[in-house]
Amino acid sequence: MNKMNKKMEYALMALRMMSQRPPGALTTAKEVSDQMHLPFDVTARVLQALSSRGLLKAEYGAGGGYLLARPLSEVSVHDLTEMLEGHTSLTKCLGSDEACDISETCNIVSPILALNNKVQEFYKSVSLHEVLHV
Repeated sequence: MNKMNKKMEYALMALRMMSQRPPGALTTAKEVSDQMHLPFDVTARVLQALSSRGLLKAEYGAGGGYLLARPLSEVSVHDLTEMLEGHTSLTKCLGSDEACDISETCNIVSPILALNNKVQEFYKSVSLHEVLHV
């Protein structure tokens, strides 16, 4: 029903890899890409996005890389989704100010809104630490 996209998968793989390293150890996009067999360009963009949103800290220059800037126990699945995708909703009409083609006759707006809120609350209640360290 709620399908995870590749950026989310790559982010989770990179975050798990980083969380298993000693504190302060840097990880490059190339290391993640090579060890996880992921496309380098997408991996690099995902890590840059997480860095620009404060989840990772970037060290530039020779010997640089990324490290966790926040404990994964303080970051929810919802937070990560918003870092990578922006605000998301179960249906297009909930995530847009534009009326959809059937808005005049739609009889499920209220139940879908309630469901969307429950799904969002669930994702907010699950930390990345819970997901990655089962």
